[in-house]
Amino acid sequence: MKKIITAALFLFASNAAAHEFTPTYPEFSNSFVDGVLVTYMELFNRRTDVEYYELSVFDEEWNPLPFATPDKLLKINYLERRRIELFIRETDKDKVTYICSMSKLLSEDVISSGINSRICSKVK
Repeated sequence: MKKIITAALFLFASNAAAHEFTPTYPEFSNSFVDGVLVTYMELFNRRTDVEYYELSVFDEEWNPLPFATPDKLLKINYLERRRIELFIRETDKDKVTYICSMSKLLSEDVISSGINSRICSKVK
C-alpha cells in the first residue's frame, strides 16, 4: 500500500510542478513615461500540462490593482522562459504588495492535473 501511495504522489507531483516567477522581491524604477514605474519579471514554465499564465497585481489585503503589460495572459510553452515588463502608476507604488502569475487551464480537452499554480512575488 505504501508503494502505491508513493507512486501516485510521484505521478501527480510531476504533472503539477509549479512554474517559476522571479525575482522574489521585485523593485520598481522609473520608466520612459513620467508618472509610470516599471519592473521586470521572469516566468519559466515547468509544467507540461499548462501553456497559459495570467498576471495580476495586488495590495496588502489582496485587492487587485491596475497595471499594464504587453500581455496580461501569456502563452509560454513547456520549458520556455519569458521576460515580462510590468508597469504601474507612480501613485500606486506604496499600495503594490504582490505581483502574481497564475497558470490557466483553458481547455478541457487537454490532459491536466487540474491544479492551478499561483506564485507571487512581494514588492520591496
